[in-house]
Parts: sequence; structure tokens; C-alpha cells
Amino acid sequence: MNEARQLADLAWSMQRRMETLADNVDPSWHNTLGLTPWMSVAGLGTGSIVLSRALARRCFDPLPPLTALSEAAGSLALLDRQQLLSRLCALALLGRPGVLRCCVERQARTALQRELGPAYAALNARGNGASSVRPEVAAWSPLAWAWVGYRELVRERAWPHRSLRRMARLALPASHEDEPPRRLVPAAISPPAQRLDALDALYQGALPC
Repeated sequence: MNEARQLADLAWSMQRRMETLADNVDPSWHNTLGLTPWMSVAGLGTGSIVLSRALARRCFDPLPPLTALSEAAGSLALLDRQQLLSRLCALALLGRPGVLRCCVERQARTALQRELGPAYAALNARGNGASSVRPEVAAWSPLAWAWVGYRELVRERAWPHRSLRRMARLALPASHEDEPPRRLVPAAISPPAQRLDALDALYQGALPC
């Protein structure tokens, strides 16, 4: 793909992200952002697009340069909320292969299977021989692991542009109530940038090396 075509595709993706913004923020942000219940319901068509564009001007001015979207973390921020949360969760677990092996509680395991979709089997296969984690850590929800993945990317400055960080942050709850304590998060076996590069293969069911 030539550079002009790639930039055009990125511009379209950004436009689409901005036009669906109102439907891709965590519901807990609705009051903070001035979204009334009737305005924030998905499927409002043109009305939802107009609202999303207004929010984009307020929350993402200026927009990031298109070149920033071509990087792994930049393209991640363009995903819809559910896809973004799933990949943030996968990113965290990819660096901590012992978690799924220790995840014996049915409720926690089922929630992770549902959240990770095609990535679950490959992540689970990486658990053999990995270090164990504390029972309370193994019982964390997918949202808790999404928080871990988000914090890792912010700490590594994977989103140098404020608008990209903001896009990812709005997918998470406004409150930090579900955010796991940092002191309990197991150390990762690989840097976030390396794991970012493996996410696409992971969601195709491949086993990252």
C-alpha cells in the first residue's frame, strides 16, 4: 500500500471514530460529557453523528496527526470501545501468562473467554510453565486487566498525543473504582511495545512467540 493510500485510509478511520464517539464512551462518562440518556442511545443515526462530532471538537481538539495513527498504539485507539477494551485486556495478559492458568474460578474464566474471544485460546496456551499469581489476581475481571493494559501504554508513552490517550481513557469508566491496585499487578515478562506488535496475530488465533 502506498503512503497516500495509507494516509487516506487512516483519515477515513479517524472520521468514522469521531462520528461514533457518543456510542463508544463508557456510560459513566455521560453526565460528565453532557450526554443525556436519549442523546447517547446507539442507533440515533444523523443525530448521533452530530453529537459525536460536537464531542470530538470539545474533547479532541486538536486531532492527532495521521502519521500517529499508523503506529500500533494509534490504530488501537481507533477501535470501537468493546474492541479496545478486549485488546487492552489481552495486552496485559500477554505479558503475564500465568494468570489464565491460575484462573480457576468459573465466573472469572467465563468472563475472560467472552471478552477475549479468539485470543483466549492462544493466551491460555501460553500459561504452561508460567509463574503462578495470587488467587485474588487470578479472579480479576476483564475490565481490571484492561485498566492494567491502559496504564502500561500510558506509562510507556505509547500515545504521545493527548487526543489518543483521551480516546482510550473514555472507553474506561470515569471512576477508578474497578482499577486494580498497582502493588498487586504482577510484573510483565515483556515490554508493552513488543506485545502490541503481537496483538493482531493473537486475535487471529495464532500463538505469539
